[in-house]
Amino acid sequence: MLLKSAQFILFGSIFIAACAVGFCIETNILLNIPFNHFGFYSFVFGATLFQYNLHYIVKTAAVQGSERLSWTRKNQKIHFFLLVGGIILIAASIFSFQVRHLGILFILGLISLLYSFPFLPFGKKRRIKDYGVFKIITLSLLWTLVTVWFPATGMNYDSGLFIFVFVKRFIFMMVLCLLFDMRDIEIDHSQNIRTLAVLLGRKRSYWFAYLLTLLFIIVCVLQYLYLPQFNFLMAMLISILITYLIIELTKKSNSDYIYLAGIDGMMLLQSILIILFSLKA
Repeated sequence: MLLKSAQFILFGSIFIAACAVGFCIETNILLNIPFNHFGFYSFVFGATLFQYNLHYIVKTAAVQGSERLSWTRKNQKIHFFLLVGGIILIAASIFSFQVRHLGILFILGLISLLYSFPFLPFGKKRRIKDYGVFKIITLSLLWTLVTVWFPATGMNYDSGLFIFVFVKRFIFMMVLCLLFDMRDIEIDHSQNIRTLAVLLGRKRSYWFAYLLTLLFIIVCVLQYLYLPQFNFLMAMLISILITYLIIELTKKSNSDYIYLAGIDGMMLLQSILIILFSLKA
């Protein structure tokens, strides 16, 4: 029963939707801006739930022995149920946004669809994810726009602090996305998708991931020099330390649970750490 519940939450993309909401709340705290209205978080949760379930409904390839792919094939109705649930959340919350937000939502939604679906008019490579290095940059940037830029839209905040938070989030997402690309390196190579992991190879990809974690730490320190907030610095350092441990764990296992609960879970962990350390401010 516990395993089935965990599979439903992880494989049904409920967990990753919660991670997206957690990141948005983290942005509110880091930028010292008011929390967004409930409809905002409902929309982010629903949109993430919709996009990821739609993605996995059409996904046909995964690493050998993938429990997620097996679960997806057996539970297409659950994916459709969650997809509809995402649409309902989007529809119920869309009217809580101001008109200026609708254009932003349309652009972000369009990028999300173009990532997974063959709508680009460029020969055989008609999805963003087919364009190798561009894939990881787009996905990292999309997550950063949704969870940093979008929550801060229309708010008054320190522009310098915003840049630090934006850059840190992009780097952190690059690390996580790179790990997933490394897991799919054989599949992407066979489909002639020249991702960053395919171009670098597994060993150099790990070194690049380490370089990104170091860069993340440097930006954290620079942010501390710009605005001394020791509690947030400690939260970020703990977050990246645990992320490093998860990186090491991926060398021993490519389990769906390591990636979906471990790697994706670093987003939620970082959010929880920021919330907890903010209480001690």
